[in-house]
Amino acid sequence: MAAPKNLAQFRIEPNDNGETAQLHIEDDGGNTLELTATRDQLDLLADTLDEMLSETEEADEL
Repeated sequence: MAAPKNLAQFRIEPNDNGETAQLHIEDDGGNTLELTATRDQLDLLADTLDEMLSETEEADEL
């Protein structure tokens, strides 16, 4: 199994239809993964990130 790569850059660009967006995820090696996500998927991603950050908020205080 390959070692995990580090996130270097992350962009979200809404598509013209207003129902989907392009996700661009670049690793520290310069490789980019491009995905299309629906509004529901983006909402789930945002909720998941918000929950994780809320649960680990005390780590920000260090």
